[in-house]
Amino acid sequence: MADRTEQAREPVALRELTWLGGNPGDGWYEMTGGLIRLLDGRDPALHLTLAAGGGRENLTRIRDGAGQVGMSTDVVVAAAYNGGPPFDAPMRGLRVLGTGWSALPYNLLRAADADADSGADAGAGFGEAVAGPRRGRFGAPPEDTTDELMFRSVVAHYGTSYDGIRARGGRVLLDGYDALVRALHAGEIDHVFGATTLPAPGIAAAARGVRRIELAPLPADLLAHLARRYGCTPGTIPAGTYPGLHTADVATCFAETVLVVSADLPDGTAYALTRLLLGALGRLPGVHPSLAGFNPATAWRNVPAPLHPGAARAYREAGFMA
Repeated sequence: MADRTEQAREPVALRELTWLGGNPGDGWYEMTGGLIRLLDGRDPALHLTLAAGGGRENLTRIRDGAGQVGMSTDVVVAAAYNGGPPFDAPMRGLRVLGTGWSALPYNLLRAADADADSGADAGAGFGEAVAGPRRGRFGAPPEDTTDELMFRSVVAHYGTSYDGIRARGGRVLLDGYDALVRALHAGEIDHVFGATTLPAPGIAAAARGVRRIELAPLPADLLAHLARRYGCTPGTIPAGTYPGLHTADVATCFAETVLVVSADLPDGTAYALTRLLLGALGRLPGVHPSLAGFNPATAWRNVPAPLHPGAARAYREAGFMA
């Protein structure tokens, strides 16, 4: 009875939720659309709409009221909540509905002829292509995404910057995965770096085109940097995940997907959405294979920002939280 009264007090507008995913062509966008379709109609008072976004941009839009639910990563949410780089001030109004919704591998797509096209010595690796001294041509998702922030860190790890790459006659193209793959096949860039769900249609599309593209392992020094600096978890993309791009396991590391909301989201609304998600556990892998790894018994632990009280109630009622 108390819950029904609480929900009745909520303004209708707060039940119309914009869910900020990723960019069209990446796994978050596909996953968010699938989750919305899965939950559609299961609570007549709850209406979800998909909007494109990015892991950094989603947080500022939630803060500003331009979206109510958003995808991001644990590293970026922690930075936003605490006011760490690249954020100028703490976003203490952020709350989460849990973490571990999808492990995101960092993908490194490389044109098989990259060494010759980039002007680097034959057999040069990704790190050498970034560091120079000769030109390298790279692509990453747009600014205000978590991928682009991480690519800046990768470039800095190799002692240079976007301006440094361009000064050597190289290129840094920031765009969505569909556009980046087209640029790879057009010979406009030679490498693409970014994290997305496993598998992701934008990565799979790289196998279809006139230029031979490979899914390359991250260099060992870069893996160590991402694990040490950002807490990413080393792992592999299994052989056969992307036919035509690799034939063996590919070494990489993973970030975790977090569902972010505002502290101003009414408890009843956060409860209703989390309850629907927890009630659909058996159907989540059908939305996206990476959701099979979601564990509600741990999703509320070690979160990068406080768990929303409404979500906590849903976890408790479902028996996943004491």
